[in-house]
Amino acid sequence: MLDYLRFIYDPNEPGTTSVFDECSLWAARFGLMLLNNLELHPNLNVLDLACGTGFPLFELAHMYGASCQVTGVDSWKGAVERARLKLKVYQLPNVQVLEADAEHLPFRAESFDMIVSNLGINNFSDPNAVLAECFRITKPEGHLVLTTNLAGHMHEFYEVFRATLKELNKPAYLERLERNEAHRGTKEALIDLLQRNGFRPLTFKEDQFQLRYQNGSALFNHPLTKFGFLDGWRRVVDPEDEEQIFAILEHKLNQVASASGGLSMTVPMLYLESKKLA
Repeated sequence: MLDYLRFIYDPNEPGTTSVFDECSLWAARFGLMLLNNLELHPNLNVLDLACGTGFPLFELAHMYGASCQVTGVDSWKGAVERARLKLKVYQLPNVQVLEADAEHLPFRAESFDMIVSNLGINNFSDPNAVLAECFRITKPEGHLVLTTNLAGHMHEFYEVFRATLKELNKPAYLERLERNEAHRGTKEALIDLLQRNGFRPLTFKEDQFQLRYQNGSALFNHPLTKFGFLDGWRRVVDPEDEEQIFAILEHKLNQVASASGGLSMTVPMLYLESKKLA
């Protein structure tokens, strides 16, 4: 009997349930962009950098098949534990999951044919240090593939936030907001960052999608906002002004939504594949 016919998932096992847990719509959009553009080759050693709870790590492993070794790395202990539980259920001998800092990866030089990172680059505190590590562990002519969101991310929100701070005459807050908005960078800035760290861009693809909300209250209470964006927005203002300013901001967003039939936030996406220079 073929090996895959010997194994039957028990739907009542907690571990089986864990592998069907939610992948956020946010990560899925970028992950699909990644998976739809990667070339498929056998016998690759692949690293998923900042793999989280296992997406797109396990999709990569299933897509590339048993001839390829796929390793997931993340510094988030809870996410790594979750990914390991999924690995136990999937029983994939060609996959491993490690807890490690992206700036100090536990791999020998020139270990990987390809490194992928879905939405990782904007979340590293020191992207140069991470890319230096990627260069070290990538084989000559190996590929580094990134997906990320770009400057212009949710510009509709930032326009309302900026107008609110101008009305309140808060120039220092406006400077902080500008830094927060700009930290995602542009395609050109990311290409320059890669080149300075020894990678030559090969191809890129851009797209965008809309995040839709009934109103500002729905936006602020969405888990994506709470986990991904709210802390950065709160750091724009001083603690003593936070409650007042966000109440005004929520009210203004609700007014925009009432006039427009909802809120629509634009998210620019970038897929960028590069090769390690010899």
